[in-house]
Amino acid sequence: MPQQSWNEETLNPPSTSPQKDEPSPYQVMLQSAPPDYLTNLDGATRELAPEYPVYYFFYGTLTVAANLKRVIDLQEEPRLRKAKIIGYSLAKWGDYPALINGEQGQEISGYAYLVQCEEEAQKLAYYETNAYRVADCWVFFTDDEEPSEAPGKTFMYAGDAQALLEQRFDRKLWTLQMGGKLG
Repeated sequence: MPQQSWNEETLNPPSTSPQKDEPSPYQVMLQSAPPDYLTNLDGATRELAPEYPVYYFFYGTLTVAANLKRVIDLQEEPRLRKAKIIGYSLAKWGDYPALINGEQGQEISGYAYLVQCEEEAQKLAYYETNAYRVADCWVFFTDDEEPSEAPGKTFMYAGDAQALLEQRFDRKLWTLQMGGKLG
């Protein structure tokens, strides 16, 4: 049997695909985009909420000052401000309200509290469970005090909002809550 001779071209045949050094059309587009391209969607000029202190908007059990005081271990009653957020809707998750995306202009009324530190935020997240996720929002205060609006955070339903509305099994939420425990 004749011995095959190996050379560079046999091991690395010429490629018809673009070289790895050449950026893809998507990379070229991103390189030419303004620095805030991914965070300034649809020309929005809203700034993201600062780390701390930051207003958290509540629409359920945490609108009761005594509940909030207990959850974040405060010595005194917390100062809650009447507020609303726009573009959201509420659905029922068992006995609890669940915030989901709503129609443009749709308003949800509630209260906002100025969370002072990461420890308070962690206690709130623990209380809300992994059925809810922290989301950025814009808080509009309705109490005639200043500031009249501010960037903030709120807890949104973490599962499949459509499944929630249709009252059917929510595989996304089930996976979040089970964390792969059955497999």
